Amino acid sequence: MKPNKPVIGIIPTFPLEENDNPYEDRASFVRMYIHKIREAGGIPLGILEENIEEVLPLCDGFLWPGGSKIIQSFYKVLDHAIKNHKPVLGICMGAQAIAIYFTLKEDAFNHSEKELQQIYDKNKEENPYLRLIDEEKQKNHAHIITKDTVDTAHHKIKIEKNSFLYDIYEQEEIDVVSLHKMSIARVSKDILINAKSLDDVIEGIEYHQDNQHILGVQYHPEIMKSNRIFEWLIESTRQDYQVLVNKSHEFKRNNQFVITNYHSKDPLCENPNMESLTRECFMAWQKYLEKEGIIIDVESAYRSKEIQEQIYQENILEHGIEHTSVFVAKPGYSEHETGLAVDVCAKINNKYCYERDISEEIYARLQETCADFGFILRYPKGKEEITLYHYEPWHFRYVGSPFVAHKIMDSHQCLEEYLCQK
Repeated sequence: MKPNKPVIGIIPTFPLEENDNPYEDRASFVRMYIHKIREAGGIPLGILEENIEEVLPLCDGFLWPGGSKIIQSFYKVLDHAIKNHKPVLGICMGAQAIAIYFTLKEDAFNHSEKELQQIYDKNKEENPYLRLIDEEKQKNHAHIITKDTVDTAHHKIKIEKNSFLYDIYEQEEIDVVSLHKMSIARVSKDILINAKSLDDVIEGIEYHQDNQHILGVQYHPEIMKSNRIFEWLIESTRQDYQVLVNKSHEFKRNNQFVITNYHSKDPLCENPNMESLTRECFMAWQKYLEKEGIIIDVESAYRSKEIQEQIYQENILEHGIEHTSVFVAKPGYSEHETGLAVDVCAKINNKYCYERDISEEIYARLQETCADFGFILRYPKGKEEITLYHYEPWHFRYVGSPFVAHKIMDSHQCLEEYLCQK
């Protein structure tokens, strides 16, 4: 069974050594990358030249780190990522490899050769893909990093707005640490240069056509304190979790998520099951709030289309069509059918309470903490004209990661507004 957390395939920083002794074959995966992926909520998985075809389908995204040599066979990773809309983060030499890949694809139209390696060999002298940084500039880029110098080996880069990097850092200028003497010499027309150093060296590139998420940075974010760029990689694997289901957007059956069991302690709970990662994150949120003395549980979560039909018809009989259309979704148009929506109840005075029986103070605390666990308040106050539902302080929706949830909650947006601006 596929794990709930995204699997990130890591390309080695060194190739396998050719040696008759199999115990001397090695591939190095820098430990810091593994830690960063784990901290961001992913599972790291090493990729070797000899197992690329087997491993690619297992991965939700990829990390191409710095290293000593660009190995052409790993371009299969980029082929696979583009075909299957999987995100890629390239660091240092990994960024250079991404830039070269797209430029080689562009150069291929002007060459009779079919192999990218042949095209690279023909062009690298007269029209190079990489170039040596000027000796004067190297002092800003080719740092020798040690434990004692990492805090001082910084230089500034300027970031383009309307880019992945700007979305990640939300700043036009940041301090970074570099470890490179070579720089990207030219880029394909399909590539956006999203960052440069103050001395005009390319520090960031991206490919975002057709909703792709491929980002390369020349600096080393694994050295920096911020983990945002690795969180971006994890978040980009979970775009399916940002599916929009509302009065005009039906939930397509081919987007069906894996629904898992959840055992609610509330005896009156309807339909407690939910999508597997939603369940895991809800339980973590539940445990966190319990330390503050706030006991929450699930009143209602996943509903099949048939159950939603039953609820919808019962509400029409009891309240009429006008009232029902505001408070209850038509079958096929309910977020509960995704398994990502949770109606929360709270235990007050040893009794579970629902909806309007819960105080605004408790609801306020839920709204303050939900994004830390990947949830948003789905129908906020003041957004009724957009969501077409009344304010529901009990209805929360999982969106795939705290990174996305905070973007929505911190900007006081509803899901429709966030997805519209993407």
